[in-house]
Amino acid sequence: MHIQRIEEFQISESVHQQINTLLNNTFGDYYLERSYYKQLPTFRYLAWEGEQLIAHMAVEHRNINVGEVLSKIFGVVDLCVDKTFQSKNIASSILKELEDLGTQHQIDFIVLIAQNHEVYEKNGFTVENNTCRWLMINGNQTLGVGHRRIEECLMVKPINDKKWNSGLIDFLGHIF
Repeated sequence: MHIQRIEEFQISESVHQQINTLLNNTFGDYYLERSYYKQLPTFRYLAWEGEQLIAHMAVEHRNINVGEVLSKIFGVVDLCVDKTFQSKNIASSILKELEDLGTQHQIDFIVLIAQNHEVYEKNGFTVENNTCRWLMINGNQTLGVGHRRIEECLMVKPINDKKWNSGLIDFLGHIF
C-alpha cells in the first residue's frame, strides 16, 4: 500500500472519477458526479494498492474561532476505506500522516464531523458539544448561516499545545 498526499488542483479527472466511485460505494449515491462534499478541499490523502484506490481522506486547511480564539485547523472530510480493505488500520495510518503534518506546521487541531466515532476515538479524538456557526451550502448554493449544537458529531484532536474551548465554534465558512 502507498499513501499519497496531493493538492486538490493536481488531481486528474480519472482520479476524481475513482474518488467518486469510492465515495459512492462507501456512503451511497450521495455524491452523484462529485468527488467532494460541499466544497473542494485543500488537499487529499489517497491510499493505493497498485493502481486501485483503496482509501480517501479530504482535508481542509483553515482558521476557525474556538470560543473566540483563532485556531489553525485541518478539517477532515470523507475518510473512507474500500470495504475489502477495512480493518487493516488504513484509516489510522492516514490520520497519523495528517497529524504528523499538522505537528510539523503548527496546526492547532484536527476537526471533523462523524456519527461513527470508533476509528476516531481509537486515534485520540474526543467528542465535543460546542454550539457551532457555519455557512450552509447545499447543491452548490449558499443557503444561509447555521447556528446550533451538532450533537455527538463534532470530534476534535489537539495536536499542539492549544486547548479546545467550550464556547461558540465559528467555522468561518462551510462545515465539513
